[in-house]
Formats: sequence, structure tokens, C-alpha cells
Amino acid sequence: MSQIEAENLFKIAHENYEKKDYLKAQNCLYKILELYPENLSALINLSLCYFDDKNFEQAELILKKIIKIKINTPNVILQLIIALEKQDKVDEAIHYINLGIKEKILGERWFIREKIILPMIFKNKDDVKSSRNRLNENLNEILNSEKKILLDIDNQILKPPHFELSYNEYDNLEINKKCVNFFRKIYPQINETNVLKNISKSKVKIGFISEHLTDHTIGKLYKGIILNLDQNKFDTIVFHTQKTKKGQIYESFINAEKNNVIKNYILPKKFKDKQKIISEQGLDILFYPEIGLSLDLYFLSYIRLAKYQITSWGHPETTGNNTVDYFLTSKLIEAQGSERNFSENLLYSNYVPMYYYTPIVKNILKKDELSKNNIYSCPQTLCKIHPDFDDVLGNILKEDKNATIYFLKDLDHTWYKKLINRFKKNKNLDLNRLKFIDRFTTWEDYINHCGKASVLLDPLYFSAGNSFYESMFYGTPSVTKPTKYTKSRLVLGAYNQMEIQDAPIAPVVDKVNDYVETAVTIANNKNLYELKKYYNEKAKKKLYENKFVIDDLEKIFIKLVN
Repeated sequence: MSQIEAENLFKIAHENYEKKDYLKAQNCLYKILELYPENLSALINLSLCYFDDKNFEQAELILKKIIKIKINTPNVILQLIIALEKQDKVDEAIHYINLGIKEKILGERWFIREKIILPMIFKNKDDVKSSRNRLNENLNEILNSEKKILLDIDNQILKPPHFELSYNEYDNLEINKKCVNFFRKIYPQINETNVLKNISKSKVKIGFISEHLTDHTIGKLYKGIILNLDQNKFDTIVFHTQKTKKGQIYESFINAEKNNVIKNYILPKKFKDKQKIISEQGLDILFYPEIGLSLDLYFLSYIRLAKYQITSWGHPETTGNNTVDYFLTSKLIEAQGSERNFSENLLYSNYVPMYYYTPIVKNILKKDELSKNNIYSCPQTLCKIHPDFDDVLGNILKEDKNATIYFLKDLDHTWYKKLINRFKKNKNLDLNRLKFIDRFTTWEDYINHCGKASVLLDPLYFSAGNSFYESMFYGTPSVTKPTKYTKSRLVLGAYNQMEIQDAPIAPVVDKVNDYVETAVTIANNKNLYELKKYYNEKAKKKLYENKFVIDDLEKIFIKLVN
């Protein structure tokens, strides 16, 4: 191959890359590499093809090859670290971050990032503990250091470890407080003070802020509250981000504005500009349905933008942040003394604080599809599958020889692959009876999957939320074992609201052995259809579109402001 032929192939590869025809681009680049195996331009472009096609595993291999040839090739280590993080290969990511710092390729942002990186899927229980200990030590190191590291919130934003910390058995109050102090030290912009407008008004002015008020769990959980607050008592504003995806729920907010029910704002990119728009509204209450799901909005919660700032169970754990005044929860959820687990003051609703619309399903399952035994499902995000849950799964398979347990793969199959590798090391797990299926493209397909299951398995330390409400369309029971922490008690709260004291089989248990026994008993119940019908009837009466929830929340908000 002549140089001219190679240049023409490279041009064709680039054209196909621009068209997002990554396979054709890769074929051209591989032809060049057959003769010039260390050609950096070809290798870099090949890595980009794999990376943009979300084949991070193959991108990783190419990037490592480039680094061996020339370690300081621009952006290669950075891209490799991101590819490793996308695969949840945290140990390797840490290694290359440190290498990049040593070679003076990476700066202070990455020095800080290395301190707070955590895996989403843990290798085993020791990995959970050691990762937390490492984070705690690193936070102490930075907080006690006299060295000043100041980052720009707009251009050097870092993902907080807020979520990775949550999916286990530990109390996170103190470590979350420490994380807040950590970020306040490195981002001076989040310590600024806003002058709030004092607008005279007869109604309570309340803002709801989330990137996910669209076809997303958060949108499903909070749409009912936002759209049903009494317009005579409340001025309601919804703040979206430029990353908010369009969808039916998002469109319902747009249409509500056309009918003068609410007002929508799409917040700009710049941190300061976001603050300006929100603070100018003169809000009595700024309500964060969750804090931490959106990087665009997480750090706004560090700033006082309303008289009162509230969060709730979109992420059911304390923020550790003193600028978040209240955590909205329920008497039906919390354990005695749970206020000790929060930096926020608790606001107790008499109901689970959510107005949930009855799911709409066109293709209703037939009785025989709802009556099948021995089908178990844990249709939760895989990061909720704690290593302690592995033995629960093993004991279910041992007690029920006909059992099949279903899980949903993550979109990139990253967590799924890592979890499979963990399961392979557990001799009690028969991988042939653990089925990982692709995520469903519609809500209806997901709800029908839950309906076909004999029983649903609520993870040990981080409970189902929205998915429980969807599963109650058919009434498939979820077995749950709540701890003293809110994050494990959401299914319990929903059951309490449904008033299931007379349930034929009690689905709430205190011990792991009881969890296994109850799950197996339900999955083998000869009257499974009638059992599902019992739960569905309870949900229709008490769970879906419960107007008492709105009345109760309105009283809470009005009392808070007045």
C-alpha cells in the first residue's frame, strides 16, 4: 500500500466516522494498520470509532496500545480513564489517573477525581468496606491539607460519590457531611450568598427543580404533585435543564403552562446564570425531588435560592448539606429515631408523599399469564444488588428447584458483565437459572414483565420505589426486608398505605431466612392469581391517585411558609 492509498483510506475512514458509520471507518483504519501497525493517527481514530460507538472495551485495548507507543499522546490517557470508568473498572482508572498525574498530563481536577472515585458494582462485601474506608481517608486528607485546590464549577465539575455510597447497609450521614465540606473547599462558587427577593404575595410560591421531570422515574413520581397543587393556594414553577429529554411527562408540563397551571423554565448552562433565574423568582420553597441525579443541578443545592429548601425520596437519603432544610418523608416509611440519620429536619406526611397515576396498559395479560409459578424477578437497577443479596438468591434457588430469577441488564451491559463475574465466584448460584434480559423499551412491557413474575424481590438495602407502584397494576407481591434506614423502607411505606394487615401471605420480613421462605411460598402459591388480585385491589383503593396525599402536602407546605 502506497502512502497515497493510505491517505485515501484515512480520508474515507474520516468521512464514514462523520456519518457515524463506525464499522466502515474501522475497516479502513484496520487496513492501514496492517502495514503501519503503530500509526498513531490511525490508532487514535480507531479508538474514537469504538468509543463513540460505546464499545468501551475495544476502545480501552486500542488506547492502551497507543500509550505504550507514546504515553503523552494528547487526550489519550484522559479518554482511556473515561472508557475504564464507563466499564466500572475503578482500580484501573485510578492507576491511569495516577500515571497521568505523574507524567504531568493530568491536572488538579483529576487529582481530586482520583480521591472520590467509587465503583457501582462491588466485587464482594470487603470491597464495599474498603472502598468506603479509602474514600473516608481521602476526604480527611484533602480537608486537613493546607494546600489550596480551587476548581471552576462550570469547566471542572466532578461527579460526587453520593449515589455509590447509598447502595449498602451503612449510615451515610457523617460521610455525606464530609463530602459537602470537601466540595465547599474546592469549589468557591458554591459558598456564595444570594440576595433573595422578598416578593409580596398571597399564595405560596413553590419551585420544583430536576433534570428528570420527563419520562423518567422522577417524572413519574412527582408529576401528580406538581400538577395537582391548588392554584388558588400555590404558584408553581418547574425548573428543567438543557439536558432534560423530551417525553410525554415533559410535554404535560409544557401543556400545563399553556393552561396557566404552572410556569416552566429551562435553565442555562452557566452555574451563576442558573442561580440568577431561580433566585429572581422569590420562591418560598425550592423543592428538589432528588439531589444528586443531575450534575447540572447537584451543586445548586449548596446555594440558598429560596426561603426553604426541601428534598425528598427521589433519592431516599440525607444530603448532609446544611442548605437543604427539610427532607419530605412519611409516617408510613420512617423507623423510630430515623431523624438521627438526617442532616435535614424531617417533614412527615400522613401518606407516602406521592400522587401516582394509575399506569395505562393496553395489552392486558390474561389470567394464565398471571398465574405461573416459580418465576422470580428483581427488575431493579443492578447497582442495588449488594453482595449480601447473592446468598439470598442462592438460597432461593436451593429451596425452589424450579425457580428462575430474572434481572434487567443495564443499557451499556457494563454492570451486568461485572455482576455476572461476581456471581460466577459464588458456588451457590446456578447461572443457568439466573436470567439477564435487555431493558424494556416501553413502560407497558416493563409492567407486563412484573405481572408475569410470580414474586418480585426487593433488594436488601435499597428498596424499590417507582417500580413497586408499576408492579401493583397486576398486584405482583414484592418481598421486602426493611432496615432502620429510609432507603430500604419505601416498599414498606407503600404497603402500610395499602393497609395489607390481612394479607394471605405477609410480604414484609425481619430476617433473611424469612425473606427466602416467603419468596418461595409466594412463587409456589396455587392461588397466585387471587393473591395478585388482592394486592391490586388494595392499590386501586389506597395507592393510585390518592387525593388525600395532595391535601396533606398542601397543609405541610402552607404551615412551613406561614
